[in-house]
Amino acid sequence: MPLALSDGNHHTHERWKATKDKPNAWLTDKEQAALLALERRAAHRKSFRKPGERTSRRLRATYGQIARLRARAKRRAIDWQHQTTTEIARTYGVIVVEDLPITNMTKSAKGTVENPGTNVAQKTGLNHSISQEARGRTVTMLTYKVARYGGALYKVAAAGTSLRCSACGFTTPSGRESQAVFVCKNPGCGWSGNADHNAARNTLHLYRMGLALVPAAGRAVVRRARRVKPATAR
Repeated sequence: MPLALSDGNHHTHERWKATKDKPNAWLTDKEQAALLALERRAAHRKSFRKPGERTSRRLRATYGQIARLRARAKRRAIDWQHQTTTEIARTYGVIVVEDLPITNMTKSAKGTVENPGTNVAQKTGLNHSISQEARGRTVTMLTYKVARYGGALYKVAAAGTSLRCSACGFTTPSGRESQAVFVCKNPGCGWSGNADHNAARNTLHLYRMGLALVPAAGRAVVRRARRVKPATAR
């Protein structure tokens, strides 16, 4: 789900989940099929183009149809983000998010000829999913909208939030059993739940400890946070 809150509220959309057969999450099945057919047509027509030859009128028309479908999907995603972030900003006075390095997260796994990457196809799919979620745009919207309603947005370090149990604090890589499920491996705990909800609770805990990050001279430093009823978005 795109946004999981620490209080258990989740904001999702029936179209958000991209799959191998439906890589664009914001198009209907019919539109997905049309996009795939257009991309295949463009590849076929492009294969006949000789080096240095101008793009044909038909190929340009096909590219235009592809661009219009992708633009439609982007408009839908942005509209959903605006509606969702407005609702969150109106509801909560303080919002806390993880300080995620999106650029590093979406680096290619191909590697080099000497050192080829592993799980390249899986990493490519993950990168595409992260890009479609457009987390940076969501955080930007939340920042100015929560300020408009008199609140504030804080960031905390993301390290360990996905692997740490929000109930007992036990941390282990095996706790994240899947992209959606977290199960604590501490014999004395055993808490289980949605993985994003667990991470959101950990993010809130870091804020309550006063570990909010603020930029200073190009680096992140810790600042004691205000004690205001918060919520976290993941």
